[in-house]
Amino acid sequence: MDSRDRLVHTLSFKSDCPPPRYESEFAEEVIDAWRRQGALDHRSPEEFFALDFRESLGIVWRRTGADNRPLECEDDLETLRRAYDPGSPERFPDGFEGRVRAWQDRDFALFAAPWNEGFLQVIGISDSDSLSRTLITLCERPALAEAAMEHYAGYVETMLDRILPRVKMDYAVFYEPIASNHAPVLSPSAYARFVQPALSRVVACLEKHGVGFRILWSAGAVHVLIPLWLDAGINGLYLNQAGSAGISYLGLRRQFGEKLLLFGGIDWRVVTAGPPAIDEFLEREVRPLLRTGGYVPYLDDTVRVHIPFEHFHYYRQRLDAIAGEVEDRNG
Repeated sequence: MDSRDRLVHTLSFKSDCPPPRYESEFAEEVIDAWRRQGALDHRSPEEFFALDFRESLGIVWRRTGADNRPLECEDDLETLRRAYDPGSPERFPDGFEGRVRAWQDRDFALFAAPWNEGFLQVIGISDSDSLSRTLITLCERPALAEAAMEHYAGYVETMLDRILPRVKMDYAVFYEPIASNHAPVLSPSAYARFVQPALSRVVACLEKHGVGFRILWSAGAVHVLIPLWLDAGINGLYLNQAGSAGISYLGLRRQFGEKLLLFGGIDWRVVTAGPPAIDEFLEREVRPLLRTGGYVPYLDDTVRVHIPFEHFHYYRQRLDAIAGEVEDRNG
C-alpha cells in the first residue's frame, strides 16, 4: 500500500494500515546546524528520515500586484478585484501541462491550497496599523468586506473549475490565521457574516469536483470557530503551535468525533524537552488518536534550530514504532 492509499485509508477512519509518514517543514537553519554537528548527512531531512512525499499543485493563488492596501473604500475594493484575477498568466508554473500528465499515474498525495490567504489577508491586513483601520471599516462599511469575500470566492471557484476537471486532487488546504493564543480576532457572529458564505462556496466547488478532504490550517485559540468551519463543510484541521495555545488534539477528537480529521498536533516543545517528555506525550495523546484513525501525526510547528537532532530522531523512531503497531495488529 503506497503513501497515497495510506492517507485515504487513514482519513476514512480505517485502521488497517499506519498513516503516511509526514512531517512539518524543516527550517534551513536547523538543516545547516544538524549538518555542522555531523548528525545529518548530504541527504535532505525528508530522505534521511524516509518521510513520505506529497506534492502541491504549485498554483499561485495569492494576490498579484504590489498594491496591498487595507480595504477602506471602493477604490481599494477595485484594487482587490484586480489582485485576485483568475486570468493572470503567472498563476500557473512553467511546465504545468507536463506535470498534469505525470500526475495521472502517481503513488503520492497531491494537494492544493486554494484558500491561500485567510480573511484578514484578503482584506489587506498586514500589521497592527492596518488591522485597526480595517476593523473600523468592518464596523462602518461592512458591505465592502462582504463584496471582497464574494469576489474572492468567485475567483477561487473559477480557478478550481479550470483545474480540477483535469487533475485528481487528494485534499485541499484552507489557510485561516485569525486568532491569538487567547481568542480569535473576529467573533463567531462576525466570522459567520463576513467569511462563512465564501468558505461554503469554495467547499461546495471542491465537493462538486470530488475533493472529499478539506483541511483548515490555523493557529491560536480557535475553539469557537470550529463549529462554523464544520458547518461550511471543512472536515479537517491542522493547528500551528496547538500546544502553545493549550489545545489538545485528543480533546478535539472527544468533542467533535469523526466530524473532524486531524493533522499534526505534536507539541514541538515536548520534542525539545527530550525522551521522557516525548514518551509521555506520545502515549497520552498520540496513541489513542492513532487507534481511532482520522489522524496524521507530526509536529505542530516548523522544525527549528532549538530542537536537538538526537531528540528529533528519538521522536521519529518512537512515533514510527507506535504507528507501526497498527499494521502489526492487523496482520
